[in-house]
Amino acid sequence: MVEFGKRLQDVCAEHGLSWAVHCIAYNDLKLLIESKKQAAEADTDDASSQHELFRYALDREIEKAVLFVLQEQGAIAAELERLSERRALFLQTTSQLESNRRIQSVVSPSSSSRVKAVTTPPRSSSNKSIVSLRDLRQIHEEYVSVAHDVMQFVKFIDLNVTAVRKILKKYDKKTKTKLSHNYLSAYANQYVDSHLDQLYHDGGLSSLVLSLKRAFEELHQVEMKMALNNKEDKQQRGEYYHRRMMSMPTTSMLATTEQVTNADQITHDREPILQMIKISRERLKQNTKYVDIIAAQALLFEESDEEVSVSAEDMDGVSKAQRISSMLNLASTFLYMANYYIVAPTCGDYAVRVGSTESMAGIVIGMTPNAALIATVLYGWWSNHSYKSALIFAATCSVLGNITYALALYYNSITLIMIGRFLNGFGSARSINRRFIADVFTRKERTAASAAFVTAAALGMSAGPALASLLSAMTFSPDSMFWTNETVPGWVMLCLWLVFLLVFCLYFEEPERTHLSGRRATATTGPVKLHLHGEKTHLLVDEAPSSEQVPEKNVEKVQTVVVVMTLWIYFILKLVLESLLSSCPTVTRFFFGWNSSKSGAFLAFLGLLMFPANMVVARLSYYYEDKELIRSFMAAILFGCIGIIAYLPNQYSVVQYTVFGIIIFISTNALEGPNMSLLSKTIPKSWARGTFNAGFLGTESGTLARALGDVLISLAAAKGVAGMLNTIFFQMFCLALVSVILVHRYYDRLEEDDEDKE
Repeated sequence: MVEFGKRLQDVCAEHGLSWAVHCIAYNDLKLLIESKKQAAEADTDDASSQHELFRYALDREIEKAVLFVLQEQGAIAAELERLSERRALFLQTTSQLESNRRIQSVVSPSSSSRVKAVTTPPRSSSNKSIVSLRDLRQIHEEYVSVAHDVMQFVKFIDLNVTAVRKILKKYDKKTKTKLSHNYLSAYANQYVDSHLDQLYHDGGLSSLVLSLKRAFEELHQVEMKMALNNKEDKQQRGEYYHRRMMSMPTTSMLATTEQVTNADQITHDREPILQMIKISRERLKQNTKYVDIIAAQALLFEESDEEVSVSAEDMDGVSKAQRISSMLNLASTFLYMANYYIVAPTCGDYAVRVGSTESMAGIVIGMTPNAALIATVLYGWWSNHSYKSALIFAATCSVLGNITYALALYYNSITLIMIGRFLNGFGSARSINRRFIADVFTRKERTAASAAFVTAAALGMSAGPALASLLSAMTFSPDSMFWTNETVPGWVMLCLWLVFLLVFCLYFEEPERTHLSGRRATATTGPVKLHLHGEKTHLLVDEAPSSEQVPEKNVEKVQTVVVVMTLWIYFILKLVLESLLSSCPTVTRFFFGWNSSKSGAFLAFLGLLMFPANMVVARLSYYYEDKELIRSFMAAILFGCIGIIAYLPNQYSVVQYTVFGIIIFISTNALEGPNMSLLSKTIPKSWARGTFNAGFLGTESGTLARALGDVLISLAAAKGVAGMLNTIFFQMFCLALVSVILVHRYYDRLEEDDEDKE
């Protein structure tokens, strides 16, 4: 893999002396870091001076790059001003020609000059139109040239932004300091002036792009008017030649027709160069941290870093029909999560009513993730061929599962409860939902779509217990075997799934099979070639050597360690979270006498805490690396597990349970964001391909954790509800402690590869 410093040097050399002189001297800064490290090992005072020397050198390099950016921005602005004056003169000329043409078209030959009308062709501005088209083409070409300069301008900014980020990261790694946070936070502070503002804020660039966009729109309108006028002139000449040919056949018509043939279209309704600039700027801009954090939790990973073709259709986004299909896809996720957690407050009572014990509650809930383990494999294969039929099958399984679950009381069968919940597990189409997002949405839309997917799941997790709490407050006939507090969640979810199934069959449209047939078809404007390598390459690389596209084996081995660690952490956090949520109704009933309505309300409240938790993590991610957040949240989980244990069962309070329960819930959900963000940044290419990819492994890991958590709950409850809480969370504490030790052991490896070999 080519070092970033070498690649930066090569790219700058390709663009001439101006780039080579004004680009950030990345390699020189690397040498300063090495000298700083050696000074730190030799003398502390010398190390301090070296630290100031590095900061001064970095400031000077950034200043050099920023001044060049301002200079180039001014040169482009001056050229746009010159072209604007020329465009205004051109528009004035074409407007006068249009006025003259209209005046001529109003004056028609009189009846007394009929012979003259037959022998003289109508006046035409064709020669002037040809001159105007020539001027239009020349002005358009000059604007396209300026647009290419803007693209190179964006490329220069991105290169230097990447250089700043990488050199600061390297400095922190070598010197064990936190210069990155202090240095970059200056640009986020509105009260502190910084050269970084020019690199990170693109107000001047937006103005340049707006001027280009307005110019191209005006030129396109002028060309459309000229084409319409030429068409009218051709019709008039056609009438003249029709009369002329009746008396004087001639070949001059051919020459005239050749003269007025429409030239190739000069402008476009959607200029390809503007689309390329738009994509470049979107790569340069940072998405909101909140959306990035929760999008990472959707377990969507790029299949490869290879060059992709972005067509005009990709730039336009998805169609209205696909938007409707996407909403139905999210509804499927919402209903499954609501269906999963709606039985949590009442399943213990249900088990008792059919002659079993309350300890079976964990097994009842755990039947769903057990089935989901199988369903994930099935749907992973099925989604390669069809989304609609797979989602219909999943919804049908949920319908049958809820019917079976609701009728179990009538037949007094714990087996039917198990079967019903098992069928609900086949309603887990989350692997299909993720695959659908990956195929339907373009890369620029995928982050927001992934965030919407995670939000829908979070709302479902909160809505299920909330609905159960409301239903538990209702009064039903004690003699009824169909409508009871235990069975009504099944009937309600049955109705919701039936409505969903009807709407889904009517309005869902199968998306394009992009993962089988390649990218979307190229539009007439032609494909825009981009090298999309995340943060590993700068924008719009002209040509990437093949050696850069194949990672070295040792790099992939290091990344594999990170992937395994993140998957293990994901497994643990889901296990702890499931243990808290599924045990809540039984524990709170034993210690506090809560009924299903109160426990359901508490679970619903916990579900709503996901959103502020993610917002806090989003803010923290501006100042701390993923691995730092992972270590902190793992410590919080450890603290929550040890704090929730009932050391004095007779004096166990609601405050202790709710406070430490909230700590566990918030820390597990907050941990998921940076953990999956780190996984998405370090995933090797070989782990991101095919059906059994990292997304599949993450889904199976989380599902297996839920299933295991429910089994542990039932085993703990079988020994006695009194010791259930302590047994569960002591086990969780031990697993969390092991995870904290592993994080400490591999802490230095928990970071993305900076593509710069030592």
